[in-house]
Amino acid sequence: MTYPRTTRTDDSSALLFLDVDGVLHPVGTDYSFSSKFFSHLPLLEELLREFSSVEVVISSDWRLADSVEQLQQYFSDDIRDRIIGATPQLDPNAAVHHRRQLEIQAWLEGNGRGDAEWVALDDWPSSFEAGFERLVLTDPKRAFDQDSFQELRSHFLRFAVGR
Repeated sequence: MTYPRTTRTDDSSALLFLDVDGVLHPVGTDYSFSSKFFSHLPLLEELLREFSSVEVVISSDWRLADSVEQLQQYFSDDIRDRIIGATPQLDPNAAVHHRRQLEIQAWLEGNGRGDAEWVALDDWPSSFEAGFERLVLTDPKRAFDQDSFQELRSHFLRFAVGR
């Protein structure tokens, strides 16, 4: 298994494992013509600015087509450097339950961050254990909205208190 390059790590920082489709824009968005493409990124960046110690690891399937450097370009200049890596891909031919959760665990272990505070922002519930408390689940048709903003913010507040 290969581990995508990590551009920077700070062992005291918390981590956000970020999906793209169904999170940063609604599922079904016509990427070539729609103003909804990455339409929810400004709301997420607002929250990331409030919690500057949170670093981001891309867990989306977008990591399979684009490098971390390419994915960073979607983010504002002041957030871009906080995109520190992408999760590894487990064998795509293997039938794996909770695939994304296992990919996150592999990234944590492969980067020496097994004890890090972290949360996943995703719209794919079957890729995590049922009731998984480190998951902020978005509705794929609504993407990252005020409800998921508040839920994610509560995780970030908990991380800040734990420092």
